[in-house]
Amino acid sequence: MSEYADPFIAVLLEYAEKVPIVVVVEPDSLPNLATNIGHPHRGNPATQAAYKNGIKYKLDELTAKVPAVGIYLDVAHGGWLGWSDNVVKFVTLLKGTDLPMAKIRGFATNVANYQTLGQQCPWEPDQGFRNSYCLNAKHSSDPWCADPCKLFGQYDPGDNELNYATALVASIDARVVIDTGRNVVPDERTDCANWCNPRNAGAGVASTAKASL
Repeated sequence: MSEYADPFIAVLLEYAEKVPIVVVVEPDSLPNLATNIGHPHRGNPATQAAYKNGIKYKLDELTAKVPAVGIYLDVAHGGWLGWSDNVVKFVTLLKGTDLPMAKIRGFATNVANYQTLGQQCPWEPDQGFRNSYCLNAKHSSDPWCADPCKLFGQYDPGDNELNYATALVASIDARVVIDTGRNVVPDERTDCANWCNPRNAGAGVASTAKASL
């Protein structure tokens, strides 16, 4: 654990008081564990211990030694954790891992991924924090119900990252940042399971601190 985290934190210590720094911790790791706990390799005890202990060590060290650094914990994207039961699995995992959540600024979605930013749809939850506004082919002509990955038919309301972020805020009172570095073209992939550098994705919205776009 320390052989990776400690040198990285040493660099942050050198610059944390000189320039604003934000880090995103462990893209895909906890989401992978939350949704693949039954997999013989991804969910075996050794893998679980490596993920949980490693991420806890990094977050404990970061928050203790460089508190000025803004920390966002990766929370996958709407095409992965958008289903309500997957969000619940992720939140349950967080609660059972004893992470310093009070010292973490928020969550990061779509890191190095291709889910479109989209438009935020009206909030009409049908159960808990699941937004049903676009589900079951309702309002399909509305621009915020565009569904390039055909997620609504699977009852995943996270058709885009703004709608996914809205669900996260409703479920865990989260502050969320969205990676838009490669998601300007909503349907450039022939298969939305393709995450390995599909061509022509295009850079999306430039970095901004605006809460809505």
